[in-house]
Amino acid sequence: MLVGYEANNALRNPQVMGDFCRNLVSRMASRYNKQYRALLFSTRINPDYKTYFRSFANVSTYVPVGIAKVMPSAWMRYRLDPCLKTEKVQIFHGLNEELPYHISRDIKTIITVYSIAEHHSNSLLDSFMWRVRMRYSYSSADVIVAVSDEVRRQLVGIGVPECKIEVIGADNPFEVTDEVEDRYFDLYSRLLK
Repeated sequence: MLVGYEANNALRNPQVMGDFCRNLVSRMASRYNKQYRALLFSTRINPDYKTYFRSFANVSTYVPVGIAKVMPSAWMRYRLDPCLKTEKVQIFHGLNEELPYHISRDIKTIITVYSIAEHHSNSLLDSFMWRVRMRYSYSSADVIVAVSDEVRRQLVGIGVPECKIEVIGADNPFEVTDEVEDRYFDLYSRLLK
Protein backbone atom coordinates (compact mmCIF):
# COMPACT_ATOMS: atom_id res chain seq x y z
CA MET A 1 0.00 0.00 0.00
CA LEU A 2 1.53 3.28 -1.14
CA VAL A 3 -0.05 6.42 0.37
CA GLY A 4 0.88 9.95 -0.63
CA TYR A 5 0.13 12.71 1.87
CA GLU A 6 -0.33 16.45 1.58
CA ALA A 7 1.98 16.87 4.56
CA ASN A 8 2.44 20.60 5.12
CA ASN A 9 1.10 20.20 8.68
CA ALA A 10 3.28 17.14 9.37
CA LEU A 11 6.47 18.81 8.17
CA ARG A 12 5.86 22.45 9.13
CA ASN A 13 3.30 22.85 11.91
CA PRO A 14 4.57 22.67 15.54
CA GLN A 15 1.01 22.81 16.92
CA VAL A 16 -1.61 20.13 17.61
CA MET A 17 -2.60 19.54 13.96
CA GLY A 18 1.04 18.98 13.07
CA ASP A 19 1.44 16.58 15.99
CA PHE A 20 -1.63 14.62 14.85
CA CYS A 21 -0.27 14.26 11.30
CA ARG A 22 3.25 13.29 12.44
CA ASN A 23 1.88 10.78 14.95
CA LEU A 24 -0.50 9.20 12.44
CA VAL A 25 2.17 8.66 9.79
CA SER A 26 4.95 7.58 12.17
CA ARG A 27 2.73 5.16 14.12
CA MET A 28 1.39 3.61 10.93
CA ALA A 29 4.90 3.37 9.48
CA SER A 30 6.03 1.46 12.59
CA ARG A 31 3.01 -0.75 13.03
CA TYR A 32 2.37 -1.64 9.37
CA ASN A 33 5.96 -1.42 8.14
CA LYS A 34 5.67 -4.43 5.79
CA GLN A 35 2.34 -3.37 4.24
CA TYR A 36 2.56 0.42 4.18
CA ARG A 37 4.72 3.04 2.55
CA ALA A 38 4.21 6.81 2.92
CA LEU A 39 5.32 9.66 0.65
CA LEU A 40 5.06 13.07 2.33
CA PHE A 41 4.67 16.07 0.01
CA SER A 42 5.26 19.53 1.46
CA THR A 43 6.00 22.98 0.09
CA ARG A 44 8.92 23.17 2.53
CA ILE A 45 10.15 21.49 5.71
CA ASN A 46 10.51 23.19 9.09
CA PRO A 47 14.14 22.55 10.24
CA ASP A 48 12.74 21.07 13.48
CA TYR A 49 11.16 18.22 11.46
CA LYS A 50 13.84 17.67 8.82
CA THR A 51 15.00 14.43 10.47
CA TYR A 52 11.70 13.42 12.10
CA PHE A 53 10.91 10.58 9.67
CA ARG A 54 14.49 9.51 8.82
CA SER A 55 14.35 6.43 11.04
CA PHE A 56 11.49 5.00 8.95
CA ALA A 57 12.64 3.18 5.81
CA ASN A 58 9.07 3.23 4.51
CA VAL A 59 8.58 7.04 4.71
CA SER A 60 9.98 9.50 2.15
CA THR A 61 9.62 13.28 1.95
CA TYR A 62 9.27 15.41 -1.18
CA VAL A 63 9.61 19.17 -1.57
CA PRO A 64 9.70 21.24 -4.75
CA VAL A 65 13.01 21.38 -6.58
CA GLY A 66 14.34 23.55 -9.38
CA ILE A 67 11.96 26.14 -10.77
CA ALA A 68 9.11 24.75 -8.61
CA LYS A 69 10.86 26.25 -5.55
CA VAL A 70 9.87 29.71 -6.83
CA MET A 71 6.14 28.92 -6.44
CA PRO A 72 5.88 25.95 -4.07
CA SER A 73 2.12 26.33 -3.52
CA ALA A 74 1.52 26.10 -7.27
CA TRP A 75 3.69 22.95 -7.37
CA MET A 76 1.59 21.40 -4.61
CA ARG A 77 -1.75 22.33 -6.14
CA TYR A 78 -1.13 21.93 -9.86
CA ARG A 79 2.06 19.93 -10.58
CA LEU A 80 1.97 17.05 -8.10
CA ASP A 81 0.10 14.55 -10.29
CA PRO A 82 3.09 13.61 -12.52
CA CYS A 83 5.13 12.79 -9.39
CA LEU A 84 2.26 10.76 -7.93
CA LYS A 85 2.01 8.75 -11.17
CA THR A 86 5.79 8.21 -11.38
CA GLU A 87 5.89 6.95 -7.79
CA LYS A 88 2.75 4.80 -8.40
CA VAL A 89 0.86 6.32 -5.46
CA GLN A 90 -2.37 4.39 -4.88
CA ILE A 91 -4.03 6.72 -2.35
CA PHE A 92 -3.56 10.43 -1.78
CA HIS A 93 -4.54 11.74 1.66
CA GLY A 94 -4.98 15.47 2.16
CA LEU A 95 -4.06 15.82 5.83
CA ASN A 96 -4.65 19.57 5.53
CA GLU A 97 -8.16 19.18 4.05
CA GLU A 98 -6.81 19.83 0.56
CA LEU A 99 -6.19 17.84 -2.61
CA PRO A 100 -4.07 18.80 -5.60
CA TYR A 101 -6.02 19.85 -8.68
CA HIS A 102 -6.13 17.46 -11.63
CA ILE A 103 -5.20 14.41 -9.58
CA SER A 104 -5.56 11.22 -11.59
CA ARG A 105 -8.83 9.35 -11.06
CA ASP A 106 -6.73 6.17 -10.77
CA ILE A 107 -5.56 7.48 -7.39
CA LYS A 108 -8.05 7.17 -4.54
CA THR A 109 -8.41 10.37 -2.52
CA ILE A 110 -9.11 11.13 1.13
CA ILE A 111 -9.16 14.36 3.10
CA THR A 112 -9.25 14.69 6.88
CA VAL A 113 -11.39 17.55 8.18
CA TYR A 114 -10.71 18.86 11.69
CA SER A 115 -13.31 21.64 11.81
CA ILE A 116 -15.52 23.71 9.56
CA ALA A 117 -14.38 27.24 10.11
CA GLU A 118 -14.14 30.26 7.90
CA HIS A 119 -10.62 31.08 6.74
CA HIS A 120 -9.43 34.31 8.32
CA SER A 121 -7.40 36.57 6.12
CA ASN A 122 -6.95 40.26 5.50
CA SER A 123 -7.20 39.57 1.78
CA LEU A 124 -10.55 38.99 0.08
CA LEU A 125 -8.75 37.15 -2.72
CA ASP A 126 -7.07 34.79 -0.24
CA SER A 127 -10.40 34.04 1.49
CA PHE A 128 -12.10 33.46 -1.87
CA MET A 129 -9.35 31.11 -3.08
CA TRP A 130 -9.53 29.16 0.21
CA ARG A 131 -13.28 28.62 -0.30
CA VAL A 132 -12.67 27.47 -3.88
CA ARG A 133 -10.02 24.96 -2.71
CA MET A 134 -12.29 23.62 0.06
CA ARG A 135 -15.24 23.21 -2.34
CA TYR A 136 -12.99 21.35 -4.78
CA SER A 137 -11.60 19.05 -2.06
CA TYR A 138 -15.03 18.28 -0.58
CA SER A 139 -16.53 17.49 -3.99
CA SER A 140 -13.65 15.49 -5.46
CA ALA A 141 -12.49 13.40 -2.48
CA ASP A 142 -13.56 9.76 -2.54
CA VAL A 143 -13.79 9.79 1.27
CA ILE A 144 -13.93 12.64 3.75
CA VAL A 145 -12.75 11.75 7.25
CA ALA A 146 -14.32 13.81 10.01
CA VAL A 147 -12.46 13.76 13.33
CA SER A 148 -15.71 13.90 15.33
CA ASP A 149 -19.49 13.55 15.02
CA GLU A 150 -19.77 17.33 15.35
CA VAL A 151 -17.54 17.84 12.28
CA ARG A 152 -19.62 15.22 10.40
CA ARG A 153 -22.80 17.18 11.21
CA GLN A 154 -21.17 20.42 10.05
CA LEU A 155 -20.08 18.79 6.77
CA VAL A 156 -23.60 17.49 6.12
CA GLY A 157 -24.90 20.97 7.00
CA ILE A 158 -22.86 22.56 4.20
CA GLY A 159 -24.04 19.99 1.67
CA VAL A 160 -21.41 17.24 1.72
CA PRO A 161 -23.12 13.89 0.97
CA GLU A 162 -23.24 11.82 4.16
CA CYS A 163 -22.25 8.68 2.21
CA LYS A 164 -18.78 10.23 1.59
CA ILE A 165 -18.11 10.96 5.28
CA GLU A 166 -16.46 8.59 7.72
CA VAL A 167 -15.87 9.54 11.35
CA ILE A 168 -12.47 8.49 12.65
CA GLY A 169 -11.49 10.00 15.95
CA ALA A 170 -10.75 9.40 19.60
CA ASP A 171 -12.22 11.19 22.62
CA ASN A 172 -9.63 13.84 21.85
CA PRO A 173 -9.95 14.31 18.05
CA PHE A 174 -6.23 15.08 17.76
CA GLU A 175 -5.10 11.92 19.56
CA VAL A 176 -3.78 9.01 17.50
CA THR A 177 -4.72 5.79 19.28
CA ASP A 178 -4.37 2.18 18.15
CA GLU A 179 -8.04 2.29 17.15
CA VAL A 180 -7.52 5.43 15.05
CA GLU A 181 -4.55 3.79 13.30
CA ASP A 182 -6.55 0.63 12.65
CA ARG A 183 -9.48 2.58 11.23
CA TYR A 184 -7.28 4.59 8.85
CA PHE A 185 -5.48 1.42 7.74
CA ASP A 186 -8.83 -0.32 7.24
CA LEU A 187 -10.09 2.66 5.21
CA TYR A 188 -6.97 2.57 3.00
CA SER A 189 -7.39 -1.18 2.50
CA ARG A 190 -11.07 -0.84 1.55
CA LEU A 191 -10.26 1.88 -0.99
CA LEU A 192 -7.75 -0.40 -2.71
CA LYS A 193 -10.23 -3.27 -3.16
